[in-house]
Order: sequence, then C-alpha cells, then structure tokens
Amino acid sequence: MKHPAHHFIKYLMVKDENIKTPEILKNLEDWGFLTPETVYLDFLKQELKDEPPGFDYTNRAHRPSMNFLRKHGIFEFFHPTDGVRQAWKILSDPLIRLNVEQALLARLDRKAIALRLNKKHGWHLSAEGMGAFHDMFWNVDLLTWDEWGRFLYGRSGMYERYMSMLQATPELAMFHLQLQQAIDSKTMIQRTQEIAYFTIEEVSRKPGTGPDKVKAIGVLGKTIVDCHEALSTSDMALKDILKNFERFRMEHPQIPPPDIKMLAPGGNFTGSGVEEKQTEK
Repeated sequence: MKHPAHHFIKYLMVKDENIKTPEILKNLEDWGFLTPETVYLDFLKQELKDEPPGFDYTNRAHRPSMNFLRKHGIFEFFHPTDGVRQAWKILSDPLIRLNVEQALLARLDRKAIALRLNKKHGWHLSAEGMGAFHDMFWNVDLLTWDEWGRFLYGRSGMYERYMSMLQATPELAMFHLQLQQAIDSKTMIQRTQEIAYFTIEEVSRKPGTGPDKVKAIGVLGKTIVDCHEALSTSDMALKDILKNFERFRMEHPQIPPPDIKMLAPGGNFTGSGVEEKQTEK
C-alpha cells in the first residue's frame, strides 16, 4: 500500500544512501507518520536505483543529478522554495498540521482556505505552502479510498473525522474546521427534507416491518412534514411582503410625459380660483 509521505521517504533514502529500514521507520514515527510496510520501502529503494553516474544532489550544475531529483519528485527537498520551507513549518506544528491535513483531504481550494484559517488563527499560511505540504508529506491523490481507510485505521483518534473529510462537501469541511460561514435557512431546510426523503426510501427497502423500521419511517415522515410547513410559512411571509410593496407600484409609460403648457394652456390645470377671478371682474 502506498504512503502519503511517498516523496519524503524517497528523500530520506536519497539523502543517505546507507540508511537502514529501521532508521527510516524511526524518522517517520518521529514526524508523526504512520509507518509503511517494509515491502513498500523495498519497492521504493528499487525505484531509486537509476541514479546517474557522479550523482550529487548538491550540485545544481550537474544536469543528470537534477533530472533524477525532478523525476522522483524530490528536487525541492534539496533545493527548497518558500512554499517548501512553509511546508516544513506546517509539519512541525501539530495544530496547523491538523487543520491543513483535513483541508487537503476535503480538497478545499487552497488559497481560499488558507485565507480563512489565517483570519481565524492569525497564521500565515499560503496556497503554495499547503501545496508543497501536499506533495511532500500528505499526498491525498496518491491513495485510493480503500487505501486511505487502511492507512488511517492506525489513527484511531481521528479515523472517523479524516474519513468523513475525504467525501465531505466544502460546507461540511469548513464546519469541521470550525470556520464561520453563512448558510441560507431555506436551502438548509430543503436539504434536510431531501435527506429525510431519501433515507425513508432506503429504510423502506429493508425487509420486514420491525418496530425500528416503523419508528424510523414515522420520525422521518414527521421531519419531511415539518420541513414542508417551514418552507410554506417562509414562502407565505415572502408573499405578504411582496403584496405590501405592490401598493407602491407605479406605471412607467414608455412615452415621455406631456409638456405642462399642453396640459394647462390657460395657465391653470385644475381650474382652481377661476370663479373668484370672474366674480372680481
């Protein structure tokens, strides 16, 4: 089974070509990684046997060496960028690492989530740093769903949370990360009604008419009705508001209004005061 710190393990092997398997496992354990199977480590060692003649990872002028590092995805371990330096800082800070790992599992937009986490915690995360952490230490795309299940089984304390983040919606993921977000009430009620309906469909297909099944259908049915009433009340309230606005509705004719002289050629549109003037005469 593959390991999310695939490239980090390769880096350890290339940095010290004489490193032993127990030393690699100890290094991974020190950094808080679950240890891979020894067969997997042997496989990686075989992959790295294509070192070019005169290999020197410190010599950037030696093109074969640099090509070798790039081929195996470990070039930036030896020649770090700002993003890589930040990835090491993330790895060494348990709280930041916990949040970044979950955000990457949920495949949230890195730039947006970095800004949200920075605002909440006063951190200085960047999309580049999170991307480097993904590539170096927490490669979410490297493992399948089943492989993640087997890998995370060793993290009993966070197993359910991490597995849920793999299939979480962005809204649910941000809820787990305790980030504030605006949720439309109507959308929330509609979603609750939808979930209740499809859960009834699922429950109804179970054989038998046991008390648990009957109770579940009753509770879910009531939830659907309550949601319908809430949505209806919301719609009625909106209709009442619109009716109040209709009282102020005015027509807007397409033709321009007539000139005041056309409406009152005698100088007085309503004719008020005409009788008094005639009496005075």
